[in-house]
Amino acid sequence: MPVPEKTLRELAGVGRDLYQLGMVSSRGGNLSIRDGHSLWITGTGTALGHLKTLDISRVFPDGQHEAPPPSSDTILHWTIYATTQAGAIAHAHPHHAIALSYDRDVFKPADLEGQMHIPSVPVIEQGPLQEQKIADALRESRVALLQGHGAYARGGSLWDALHWLTALEESAHIAWLRQAIDRS
Repeated sequence: MPVPEKTLRELAGVGRDLYQLGMVSSRGGNLSIRDGHSLWITGTGTALGHLKTLDISRVFPDGQHEAPPPSSDTILHWTIYATTQAGAIAHAHPHHAIALSYDRDVFKPADLEGQMHIPSVPVIEQGPLQEQKIADALRESRVALLQGHGAYARGGSLWDALHWLTALEESAHIAWLRQAIDRS
């Protein structure tokens, strides 16, 4: 089955925004949209900033998929879908948020916008069972950080997930600037 046009537009639009915002490298990050009992997910190593139909894989709960090979994060996406009511998931590498993910269990934005929308962002340590830990964190939070790696956001749509990723990076950038000012 070809990727539905609406699904492709959403994946390509969010992927392009993440790339243009510098939140993913040329081949980093991944995106998925739930579609009944299957999901549409970006393929391994695809360029999110330039997604085409051939870059999107349909994956079924039993692991069967249609070309291309799906993202290496596919199991994590399935775990998040099984644990939350998410309709879509976005994974990116926001620089300031990653920098602040070391040596803490939670990131609490100090800026008003962050406090209103993402008051407490769990930071998950890399290691065994990290997929389930991220999924559990996303049950309560709209976005979570994997220490030293990146952020995962859930939403009713990819546009919602993009909003939480950009809100996180904005708050992390403000926190980073505050730390720099405090040191001077």
